[in-house]
Amino acid sequence: MTLTTPNRGLPYPELGDSADVPRDIKALALALDSGGASGLNVLSQAQVRDIGEQGQRRAGRVLTATDFTNMGLSAPLGLWNLGDLTDASGNGRVLSNKGGVAFTSGITGAALEAAQFAGSTGQALYIADTGAADPFRIKTGSWGCWFRTAKRGAQQRPLSKLSTAAGNFVWDLFVDATNVANADVSLNGTALFPAVGVSDVCDDRWHFIVATIDGTTLRLYVDGAVEGRATVAGPLFAGNGPLNIGGYGADGSTAAGSPHYGRVDEAFVTSDVLSDAQVLNLYCTRITHTLVDTLGSPAAPTGVLLNVRRRKRGGPLTVANFPAQPVRLHNFTAGALTDLGSNGVTLTSNPGTGAIVSVAGADGTKDGAYSFSGAHTGLSATDTGLPAGTSSRSYGCWFKGSGATNVGTIFAWGTVSTADARFLVSNPGTSPTVTAFNAADQIAGPAAIDGLWHQAIIVEDNAAGDGVKRKLYIDARLVGGSTVLNSITLAGANRFRLGANQDGSSPWTGQVDGAFVHAGALTDTQVRALYNIGSQALSASPKTNGSHVEALETTGVLAQFAALEGTDLVDMAVSA
Repeated sequence: MTLTTPNRGLPYPELGDSADVPRDIKALALALDSGGASGLNVLSQAQVRDIGEQGQRRAGRVLTATDFTNMGLSAPLGLWNLGDLTDASGNGRVLSNKGGVAFTSGITGAALEAAQFAGSTGQALYIADTGAADPFRIKTGSWGCWFRTAKRGAQQRPLSKLSTAAGNFVWDLFVDATNVANADVSLNGTALFPAVGVSDVCDDRWHFIVATIDGTTLRLYVDGAVEGRATVAGPLFAGNGPLNIGGYGADGSTAAGSPHYGRVDEAFVTSDVLSDAQVLNLYCTRITHTLVDTLGSPAAPTGVLLNVRRRKRGGPLTVANFPAQPVRLHNFTAGALTDLGSNGVTLTSNPGTGAIVSVAGADGTKDGAYSFSGAHTGLSATDTGLPAGTSSRSYGCWFKGSGATNVGTIFAWGTVSTADARFLVSNPGTSPTVTAFNAADQIAGPAAIDGLWHQAIIVEDNAAGDGVKRKLYIDARLVGGSTVLNSITLAGANRFRLGANQDGSSPWTGQVDGAFVHAGALTDTQVRALYNIGSQALSASPKTNGSHVEALETTGVLAQFAALEGTDLVDMAVSA
């Protein structure tokens, strides 16, 4: 007689019955795949994606007071989910909206989930100080938020309790001109002690920053890890500055200092000093399950099975990957020069005395890209029908090059040098850099000519909500921006080029795949989604649960997958 488990009816292995082992494993696998009444199956090949994309599994969740009390902490003094002005801590500390701060999508990708700031001193969300008993005049404690900015080289304060009047500084979270996070505190209202981070956080991606002070040490956490420390000797000063989200010092009559350019989500203040583990817990995403015990009551799992399936990045783009059909889309599938965009323009190869040949694409697919070398004049077509003037536009491609002297133009259209859009490689020498030109205005990027495939996307929007009108992304990470947008004047026949300037000059030696022009400004989420287009799924890779899972709850698993790629697929199952 074969005994079975009480919850799932799975056969127990029996002594000496090696023939049953495959059957037992198969039964377990079927049970995991099918789920059943207990909700054993939690995830099945769910894409990790990036924070801010709908369905992302990387990190972050909408916080509630119980997220703090479940860790043995008190309810926060204030907790603002920032889909509106309300306080989710239960204390009723509602924000005031100065300057018409708007609300938009946040860390989970849901609409109306984060506050949007335009870098204006006339904007802030604030709560005025209420005197000696003001709840945010903490002596020790913690404060934090998720934030995102594309503005580089500018001082910004996503969260603060500071007065613009001297002698009333208390605490803040601060982004400095070198694009790293800081936490500042004052013990006397005048001098600020900073804990300084190391990560570039001005990359148009969501980051979770938290500061804690215990009377001896100020700690700064970025994305769940300690990045900065400062020694302090005593409690925080009891200053009367207002609490601000999106700047500092602002109230009904006072303008904001260091205004934020971008979004803020899930801001909180607590009198508890969070530990490393508690900060990491708040950083995690929650993956729900419906596991129940034998009586049908919700049950916390006792075990987790976790696999990751990696996918090749750089798969062919489709029209469905864009918010609307792009005007140009060249995937080069099987070497085709046809256009999947609305213009329907086929490219012409102009090898000259050089060579333009099909090669393996960014994902390794045979004949999925084109290689340029020698005295060629590129692949060309008319630029008629492409975005002109100062209309919103986004364009990009996968590119690969190598060599210290490898310079030239990768992508271009319009009237060369005076009224155009160009993506090129400049600065010959030890480290040639990629650069985005809009007429005379340029955005200098990194040294990405390293023999590897990279994706470049340039987004240009004259009405950008954060004031950054031109953005250069390399591998979905913002690497530069400009507040200037110049007009493009179309030049007609053969003035759209890949691998050279519009007139065929400045040929580039390297490879190009997945080139597109979209007649609109892509959002940061849409840019990341294009970067995360994958193709072939690779073999599953079992993972150590402790590297990703932080807590097992009766309704969900708290986990983070920050170390995984956005193309990766996650399988997770829980067991009683």
